Amino acid sequence: MEWQAIVMTKFYNVVRILPRWTLYVISGVLGSFIMNLVHRGGKSDSVKTDPASDNTQSTVTGSSTAVAPSATRATPAKGKGKRSKK
Repeated sequence: MEWQAIVMTKFYNVVRILPRWTLYVISGVLGSFIMNLVHRGGKSDSVKTDPASDNTQSTVTGSSTAVAPSATRATPAKGKGKRSKK
């Protein structure tokens, strides 16, 4: 119990000095790291199911759902306006 009280007191003394925004950043980094560790095991399961889905995809032929790219842009390119001389 004594070592726990000492560790918690030292931790509190360090955290008390830090600004609140740094605590937000630290907690966000730790949360992101933990979430990546927890959820990284799901990739091997999806690889195992892919070969079974290849058989169903090969039976469908002749149907194309590809969209042709349009000739015009949705947003104008930057820097193509009139520029005034100084």
